[in-house]
Amino acid sequence: MKKELNKKYKAIIFDLDGTLINSLPYHLLAFKDLLLEYGIRVEDNYLKRLMGLSTGKILKDIKRKHKFPNTVQDLREERRYHYFKFIGGKNIIFPGVKKLIEKLRLNYKVAIATGSSRVIFEHSTDKDFQILFDSIITINEVKNGKPHPEQLIRTAKRLRIKTSECLVLGDSIYDCIAAKRAKMDCVGVLTGFTSEKELKMNGAIAVLRNINELQKIL
Repeated sequence: MKKELNKKYKAIIFDLDGTLINSLPYHLLAFKDLLLEYGIRVEDNYLKRLMGLSTGKILKDIKRKHKFPNTVQDLREERRYHYFKFIGGKNIIFPGVKKLIEKLRLNYKVAIATGSSRVIFEHSTDKDFQILFDSIITINEVKNGKPHPEQLIRTAKRLRIKTSECLVLGDSIYDCIAAKRAKMDCVGVLTGFTSEKELKMNGAIAVLRNINELQKIL
C-alpha cells in the first residue's frame, strides 16, 4: 500500500467487468468469436491488455490493425450477440458481492461507472443487484470512457460528493488512470487480467485479491 486510505470517504465507485462480475472471460470469447467470422485470429494477451476500455475503443484499435468492411458501431452490435451467446443465463456476479454492497450502503454512497453499455450491464446482472446502487453510469451516458475521468467526475456530481471523498475500485490500469485524473484514490483488484505491479504502477494505493477484502482496509 502506498499510503493510508482516507477514512473520510463518502462514496465508493466500482468498475463492473472484472471487478464486481466475472464477465471478462466471456467478453474475451465474444471478441475472438467475432474476429474469427472475418478470418482474423488475435492473441489473448493483446485483447487482455485492452480490457477495461470501452468496446468501441477496443474495436477501433483492432480496426487499425486489420481490415473490416463494417463500421465500429456495426461491429459493436455483432459482438454484443456473441457475448449474449456465451453468457447465456449464467450468474456471473462474484460471490459475496451483493452482501458486501449491502453492508457498504450503510456508511457510503455506492455507484458503478462502467465501460459497458446499458444493455450489456442489464443482461449481465439481475434486478436485485442493480437496485443496490445509488448511481450507475454506463458508456452510453458519456462522451469519453476510461481512462478519461468523465464517468467518475459525473458520478461524483450526481452523488453530490467531492471527488476527493470518492474511492474507486477497479481491475484495470484504465480504472487507476481515470481515478488519478479525477483526483480520486483508487484500489485495484486482481480479479481481472491486470497484475498487482501494473495496478500499482498506474496509481493504485492498494491492491486486493478480490472485492470482498475491501472491508478489511476501510
